[in-house]
Amino acid sequence: MIESIVLIEGKNIKNEALMISLSNAKQVLIGTALGFGVILHLAASSSADLGNALLAFSKVPDVTGVLTLALRSSQ
Repeated sequence: MIESIVLIEGKNIKNEALMISLSNAKQVLIGTALGFGVILHLAASSSADLGNALLAFSKVPDVTGVLTLALRSSQ
């Protein structure tokens, strides 16, 4: 299991738009970072699954960037 705190950058990002299907990863909305975007907690089965999830978030409408703030692996 690998977990990450992620900043999803962009203006006017709808929280509902971030609740996407990530196959082997799950996301939990933490909150809004005013002026920056949204902060999420991600948990994935592997680093490849986490990378795929980050790529999926980069394709969400109004997202201008995806920044990893912290990583933790229990492996």
